[in-house]
Amino acid sequence: MVDVAHDPLAHVPGDRGWPLVGHTLMFLRDARGLTERNRQRYGDVYRSRVLGRDGVTFLTPQATREVFLDPGKVLSSQGGWSNTIGDLFRNGLMLRDFDDHHRHRRVMQQAFSRAALTGYVEAIHDVTDRHLRDLPDGDVDVYVLMKRLTLDIAAEVFVGVSLGAASERVNRAFQDSVAASITPLRVALPGTPWRRGLQGRAELVRVFGDLVAARRREAEPRTDLLSRLAHATTDDGELLPADDVVDHMIFLMLAAHDTTTSTLAVLLWQLALHPAEQDRVAAEVRALDDAPVTPADHGDLVHTTRAMQEALRLSPPVPFSPRRALADVEITGVRVPAGTGVSVSSLALHRHPDWWTRPDAFDPDRFAPGREEHKQHSHLFVPFGGGAHLCIGNHVAEVMVKAIVARLLATRRVTADPRAGVVISPIPIPKPKGPMLLTVR
Repeated sequence: MVDVAHDPLAHVPGDRGWPLVGHTLMFLRDARGLTERNRQRYGDVYRSRVLGRDGVTFLTPQATREVFLDPGKVLSSQGGWSNTIGDLFRNGLMLRDFDDHHRHRRVMQQAFSRAALTGYVEAIHDVTDRHLRDLPDGDVDVYVLMKRLTLDIAAEVFVGVSLGAASERVNRAFQDSVAASITPLRVALPGTPWRRGLQGRAELVRVFGDLVAARRREAEPRTDLLSRLAHATTDDGELLPADDVVDHMIFLMLAAHDTTTSTLAVLLWQLALHPAEQDRVAAEVRALDDAPVTPADHGDLVHTTRAMQEALRLSPPVPFSPRRALADVEITGVRVPAGTGVSVSSLALHRHPDWWTRPDAFDPDRFAPGREEHKQHSHLFVPFGGGAHLCIGNHVAEVMVKAIVARLLATRRVTADPRAGVVISPIPIPKPKGPMLLTVR
């Protein structure tokens, strides 16, 4: 019997898992499977223990709404992420709370205005064309290809430079830092993921620190985000601390290329497996007649938009959104004590059988008029989060995805072997567990 006096979560169904490790190993091995098993066993609210933290997971759109909007300002995003990416991507927007988050977001918002986004279109298309121009017919690992492409786009758009020979080194630094974020053993022993993650972080700090210093030596800021942040001032008229600029750029570059990579890879993989859907998208993008995809017209790419939405539903870029309760709070009537971890899961919510028809199937028309399954609740489809922490770059990501797909499918066709058995590991950012081979013709 649970001792209620010593267990503040005794009223929430679930368990603490194995001694010491809780549910951590099962979560790392199969996060989606564990979440679905808990849903079937306990319902849409359950407790668990992952990476040393007791928490409550909510799997309904209403709970997701209450967590994202957080009217009482008691759910800390910084506290939620601190035991995963906190040491590796510290002080990014997702790791700031309330007024501090608002101040920093306001500084960065200028780089995501409609006018700024329009200015990024040329760079997005130029870099995409360079990568795809010499792409030979045959098999290609679409995840690897898209990761290189999106990192180079992010560098040119947000940093204003081509990474050139440094691209692979920076890519590896990001990969090592992301992988380290979910390692249970946080000891910097030689050869461990944690040690590699810290080394990756140090490399990113060096690269972006040098770039910030170089920008500050220039009398006039350029138009890229790095230059704007390097010359941005606080309310007191002082330059933002260089460390803050570096931290923002590292986190932004991660979000701008890693999450977009996963969406592109899943989208192209699904289109390869569903030729009729690929035909619809291809006909639409070919009608552009090689014109760029712009913020003004990307909404007219109806089939492309629905296919992208379906890829985001099946494999959301941020599958879990953790918070930490700073005070006692009720979420959909469930009491959550101060200090408890709180999590909502787009990964589970986007495939919840109570809300979606054939939830595991790739079916872009579920977003079409007459069905619009995603509109059953305002927070049922939340690929970019919500509330104060709604992804600041969601419109850039949408244009980037559509532009790359348009450039690729305007002249080529992709196919895949359905027997390949590609498995997507959803955490910390969706990534195939092995090669994701497409045949390009």
